[in-house]
Amino acid sequence: MRNLLIALGAAAALFGAQPALQAQEQWQAYTYWGSPTVIAAKGFKKLTEDIEAASDGALTMKFNLGGSLSIAGANINSAVTDDVVQFAHDAFYQGAIPGAGVVSLPFLIRGADEMAKAVDLVIPYAEAEYKKRGITLLGYYSYSPQVLFSRDVVKSLADLNGKKVRVTSPEQSDFVKAFGGTPVNLTSADVPTALERGLVDVVLTAPSGGAMAWKELLKSSYRLEVNFPVSWIIVNSDRFETLAPELQEKIRGIVKTETTALTKELAGNDASLNEQLAAAGLEITEQSAEDQKAAMEKMEPMWSTWAEGRGPEVVELLKSIRTTLGR
Repeated sequence: MRNLLIALGAAAALFGAQPALQAQEQWQAYTYWGSPTVIAAKGFKKLTEDIEAASDGALTMKFNLGGSLSIAGANINSAVTDDVVQFAHDAFYQGAIPGAGVVSLPFLIRGADEMAKAVDLVIPYAEAEYKKRGITLLGYYSYSPQVLFSRDVVKSLADLNGKKVRVTSPEQSDFVKAFGGTPVNLTSADVPTALERGLVDVVLTAPSGGAMAWKELLKSSYRLEVNFPVSWIIVNSDRFETLAPELQEKIRGIVKTETTALTKELAGNDASLNEQLAAAGLEITEQSAEDQKAAMEKMEPMWSTWAEGRGPEVVELLKSIRTTLGR
C-alpha cells in the first residue's frame, strides 16, 4: 500500500509538472460594413482568416458583417470593451476617442502622404485613449478621400444647400452645416435604406468605400475631397493578453503588413472605380479650384475651435500636425 501511494504521488508530481495546454481562444470579429463585397470588408475578413491560420490552432475567429449582430457602427468600440466582440475595425470612433478626429477635419489633409504623416502623430494619443477603455490598438488603414455622391445631381459646393447629407463624424457635420446642408449621421450598414427612403439626398463616402456598394442608388458625384477617413484595428486587451507573447507579436506583424497593403489598395483603386461608376451611369464632376478655396477658407477657423473644445492635448496635437504639414 505504501509503495502504491508513493507511486501515485510520483505520478501526480510528474503530471503536475507538465505545462497545461493553452485553451483555444474563440473570438468574434466585427465589421461595420454590411456588404461583403466592399474592399475594406474583404480586407478585414482576410485579416481575420490570416490571423487564425497563423495561430496554429490557438485562436479561432468568426467574421461577422455589420448588422448581423445588434451592434451599431458607433458602438463597436464599446462592444470590444465589453467583450461582446473581441476584434474589430473602428471607423466611428469619435465618441470614444474624440481627439483622434483631428485627422478627419475637413480640408486639413491633402493626399495620402499627408494622411500617413498625420496618423503617425495621432497614434500615441489613440493608443492611450483606447487603453483607458480596455482596448489595444493594433494598427489602422485609411481610405481614399471622401467626396460627395447624390441620389439626384450634385455638381458644386452650392448644391449642398438645403440637402440632407449623410456624414460619419461631427467634423463632417460642421462642414455640411457651413454650406447650408443638414447632416445625418449614419453608419455604413444604414446608408442603403436611407437612400431608398429619401432620408438622405447626398452621402459623403469614397469610391473605394460605399460608392461601389450603393451605385444603383446614386446618380452623380462631385469630387470635392473633404477628408480622408481612418479605420482603427482594435482588440479587447484582456483577451489579447491571454495569448502567448509570440502570437501577440505575430498578430501585430500581420496587422501591419495587411493594413499597409489595404491602404495602398484603397488609394490605388480610386481612379478605376470612378471609371466604373461613370460606366454605371453616374455623372462625375471634378472639384473646382473655386470650391476648394471657399471650403478651405470657411473650414480653417473651425480647426482651432474644434481642438480647443477637446482640451489642451488635442490643441497640441493639431498644432503638431499643422506644423508637420506646413499648414
